[in-house]
Amino acid sequence: MLDESIMRRSDALQEMMRLARSIVLDGEVTDMEAKVFHAWIERNPDVKGIVAVDEIIGILTNVFADGRLNDTERTQLVTLLEEFGG
Repeated sequence: MLDESIMRRSDALQEMMRLARSIVLDGEVTDMEAKVFHAWIERNPDVKGIVAVDEIIGILTNVFADGRLNDTERTQLVTLLEEFGG
């Protein structure tokens, strides 16, 4: 039987993938979508520690350190979320 934390992580990752797909559906990431995604990750710490997730977290950390999503970060987020969301 799978450990409960593994199941929680699996469920959270599936939800995160759905959220990523919905965000980049239009090929963009708005400031509000970045905030929503960041807040979701903060509420779901089980997803941390996975390379793809940690890359996204790194970009979001930079975004919220200076309070704005610049064009480079926006492009990076679109790419990473498209890759992550499948």
